[in-house]
Amino acid sequence: MTSNEPTPADPVSEALRMRASDADREKVAAVLRDAYAEGRLTRDEYDERLSACFTAATYGDFVPVMANLPVPPGTIAIPLTQGVEITPTGAVGPVVRPGAAAEAVNAVAIFGEVKRRGAWTVPAEFNATCIFGGGELDFTEAVLSSRETVITAVCLFGGLEITVPDGMAFRNEAVGIFGGVDLPPVLALPTDAPLLVIKGAAIFGGIAVKRPKRPKAGKLRP
Repeated sequence: MTSNEPTPADPVSEALRMRASDADREKVAAVLRDAYAEGRLTRDEYDERLSACFTAATYGDFVPVMANLPVPPGTIAIPLTQGVEITPTGAVGPVVRPGAAAEAVNAVAIFGEVKRRGAWTVPAEFNATCIFGGGELDFTEAVLSSRETVITAVCLFGGLEITVPDGMAFRNEAVGIFGGVDLPPVLALPTDAPLLVIKGAAIFGGIAVKRPKRPKAGKLRP
């Protein structure tokens, strides 16, 4: 028996099928020119990729053009969609409330940005997708619905920044494919401390985990 319900659209596929603009082609061409000037491409490779760049019809056509090259963050960051959500503060995090009603389980930034910060309620499993865009997840004042929180992140030509408080442990299981995962020093925490598990992949992009910023000694105010 088959279901009549439509299959949910894959945000990655949908984004890569979107039509590229002349401005996008110029930005990708600049990446190629820099790579050629730095000796990363031969003249033949440069000419071949440049030709493919200016005949690219969709964002997906740019993927092989920029393959194996360093792509600066924000090279293609068109604010076509934005999912910015800033909730009121009030909780001192991380607070674990098993069974708490969690908010949306997905954060999607496609050619834009998405933010979750303040006293937002975090589900036990959360998905973050950043395609030619950026995401920010701040857990410093969050309310956790489970002691262990699993984030599955996919960053394709995009980046995700995750801020974890000192009282929260983390474990990275994500992989970098022409991208990377940047982690802060691991702190000694109790075995029952809230745990964040990061899964997924950074493809021509990056996932950065950091601790909250602290004021420098010379910047303190009474």
